[in-house]
Amino acid sequence: MKVSIIMPCYNEAHTIVSIVEAVLRSPVVDKEVLIVDDGSTDGTRDILKPRVEPLVSRVIYHDVNRGKGA
Repeated sequence: MKVSIIMPCYNEAHTIVSIVEAVLRSPVVDKEVLIVDDGSTDGTRDILKPRVEPLVSRVIYHDVNRGKGA
């Protein structure tokens, strides 16, 4: 069974890479990691594109901050 890990993020430029790497190191073998950037304004998107997108299943970008439920 595949486990889907959905990680919302907002202004996580200083931590997003280390958090994603920690999740990827988890012992769950069959997993997909989805990142939802909720309109970050601190440069998180500049980090997601080159450093995180190649590592995860998908990155979704919201144009504006929609809140945790979105």
